[in-house]
Amino acid sequence: MHTFWGTVDGDQLRLDPEEIPHALKVLRLQPGDALHVLDGSGTRFTGVVRRAHKKEVIAEVQETLQDFGAVSGHLHVAIAPTKNVDRMHFFLEKAVEMGIHEITPLVSFHSERRHWNAERAVRVMKAACTQSHKGKLPVLHPLQTLEDLIKQTDTTRIRACMATCLEAPKDSWVEVLRDQPQRPTLLCIGPEGDFSQAEWEQAQKAGFQHVHLGEHRLRTETAGLYAVAAFAQRGH
Repeated sequence: MHTFWGTVDGDQLRLDPEEIPHALKVLRLQPGDALHVLDGSGTRFTGVVRRAHKKEVIAEVQETLQDFGAVSGHLHVAIAPTKNVDRMHFFLEKAVEMGIHEITPLVSFHSERRHWNAERAVRVMKAACTQSHKGKLPVLHPLQTLEDLIKQTDTTRIRACMATCLEAPKDSWVEVLRDQPQRPTLLCIGPEGDFSQAEWEQAQKAGFQHVHLGEHRLRTETAGLYAVAAFAQRGH
């Protein structure tokens, strides 16, 4: 059964406009066909098509499945977008597949990319949700500066961490996650040039924990994927 993105109004499902060409021209969806619909809330809706037109596809809800593909805990990764945006889209795709909950694109002192196409990023994330059977679309925040993120983070409520290659004492990200594995956690990952010493000192004063991501120096998107994979395995 095919899965699409759409909206729900009572017992009626309506496919998103960008889904309609594929549904009608490629999959040849017809009235009476069954389908799944995701709206990003975490619920998967199963319905039967009642109207299939080039301007709208409407189905009637037959069944709902709550917490479809839900991932326990809460991981928020704030990461500096790479100069090559395809590398960041690769990170988004794989991070969603593995079970990230929240993402913030960051601008820091050494950032190579200071602009961000959020609509394209959301499309990548939606496709990853569909592929990996996840009903909850991770939160994608607007691009913001590291300084603002630090100011907005309540370190008494969540565990806030920063990964750097700076010469300073660090804890293992893997071990940090294994300690209180259900605690909401934020991890900041910098650009290829890393966070600056001043940025780390600002984060440290705000209560951030300094962590490392293993023994090897990693590219930005690789560091992000390492972090999410470790989160996914934290209870094992």
